Amino acid sequence: MKNNFMTILDFGSGKITCMAATKVSDNGEFVIKAVGQATYSGFDDNEWYEPSLLDNAVSQAINQVESKMKSSIKEIYVGVPGAFCAMVTGESSLTFHSKKKMDRDDVEEIVRKADIYKVSDDYIPLTGKPVFFLVDGIIRTDDAVGAIGNKLTGLVSFSFMKKYFRNTVAPILVERGINKVHYVNCCEAQASYIANSLLKSGYSIIIDVGHITTNVVLCGGNGLLFQRTFALGSGYLAGDLCQVLGCDFNFAMAILEKVNLNLEVKQGDAYTIGGRMVDAAQTNEVVKARIGQIAEYVMRSFSACDKEIPADTPIILTGGGLSYLRGGADAFAQALQKPVRLYRSVNPQTNRNEYTSSYGLIYEAIRDSKNTGGLLSAFRKLRKGDN
Repeated sequence: MKNNFMTILDFGSGKITCMAATKVSDNGEFVIKAVGQATYSGFDDNEWYEPSLLDNAVSQAINQVESKMKSSIKEIYVGVPGAFCAMVTGESSLTFHSKKKMDRDDVEEIVRKADIYKVSDDYIPLTGKPVFFLVDGIIRTDDAVGAIGNKLTGLVSFSFMKKYFRNTVAPILVERGINKVHYVNCCEAQASYIANSLLKSGYSIIIDVGHITTNVVLCGGNGLLFQRTFALGSGYLAGDLCQVLGCDFNFAMAILEKVNLNLEVKQGDAYTIGGRMVDAAQTNEVVKARIGQIAEYVMRSFSACDKEIPADTPIILTGGGLSYLRGGADAFAQALQKPVRLYRSVNPQTNRNEYTSSYGLIYEAIRDSKNTGGLLSAFRKLRKGDN
């Protein structure tokens, strides 16, 4: 890139985030130099809620970063939200006449052969990434380069972006003079980052509960095995409180900052906000009921998953929706009847759950720059779309 920093644009369900970061190492470590944000109305799986205001929100976030960095942005990595993405997996094999040492050409051929999916007019291909490989049908590895055997089998994950997303976002960026745009499946980038930062090399389930949407993914090795997004998040908790308690939305959000689902509340206990008291037991029950529904939707999502998921697969909760609600993760785990681990980072710069998708985009940008002209670039060429 012309600048000595990488820039990402992340479309959350309640705010747009732009970040500039510098690479510390090829392993994905980075330092965040600037952050810009703008609130907006979000989206569903078909469109933006207020598309006419999208330009202004994107510009606000980018302007803040450019001002802090004292430099204009010419290249950017844009996270495509789960609601505007689709993914599938494909498998292919190569058989050799004798044992050989696998190289990058073999891996590229595995990806090419697995790419059997026809894209509808509504979607643009993004990338194809090997999830894992089997050498001679026995030895499993995340990286086949250098392995020796007679047969190589690979499971490849393919991501697609809705044209609607590209067609609404690209003109905004071009108008600002940003002509080099890399579109990235945000769920995939987030999953890769979290798996890497928590040293999870096998299967893991990552659940990102946002303000109005929740992303559910199953990842294994280097890519996604399953991805679903549904319209349900922490904003619905506040909406429930508004309806039950007869309060406005801002007051309901203030209540959620006081709620503690780990407390054994009894009759007469109350949360006090600005001198106003609300029944603690009733409030907790309302919040737990909605968390139970989010858990139910997560379980329903996996009814469409055709992959066998080991019983001990770790579940990692992230996003700003439940992570900061006291007792939220515990209530969620109880509803799922499975242990749930919160994403945490020892680095203060990357210890905010609502930004893990942004961290994932930076992580992806670093990996992409490391592999310029190499394997990842080849994957992008294989899945080249008109973006």
